[in-house]
Amino acid sequence: MVNVTKEQKGNVLFVRIVGSIEESVNFDQLIGTPTAEMNIVCKEIPRINSVGVKTWIKYFQQAQQKGSQLTFSECSTAIVEQINLISNFTCGGVVESIFVPFSCTTCKSELAGLFKTEDLKKLQLKIPELKCTKCGGKAVFDDIPEEYFGFLAR
Repeated sequence: MVNVTKEQKGNVLFVRIVGSIEESVNFDQLIGTPTAEMNIVCKEIPRINSVGVKTWIKYFQQAQQKGSQLTFSECSTAIVEQINLISNFTCGGVVESIFVPFSCTTCKSELAGLFKTEDLKKLQLKIPELKCTKCGGKAVFDDIPEEYFGFLAR
């Protein structure tokens, strides 16, 4: 089940999507009519299946065609995967920030760090280490940079 919360801040409608995006999701009902500026917060989307991808693209493509400026922020690793796999997944929108997977070298915990895409481009795929939130050890990027950040080159 997917939950959507909406909050208008100035000209921007912030849309927070929580849950797995699957065949039962109806963005027309959950979000409603697109506004001129929309910021879609994606940090709590753990999974999106193929039918969910089609539903996503249909809704956000229509929003973009109606003139909506789309910004995707706090994109979960599941969303980043789709952005990399499907060239029009953001439907002309801007990816503002993404979660990046890390693994602790000491306790082997998995964690995620939030990065602005603008900052990632400046780092040229040289991702800094993080401090593990569980043991304080060194956490390192846990993926293949050229693949995980492939969309940044487009």
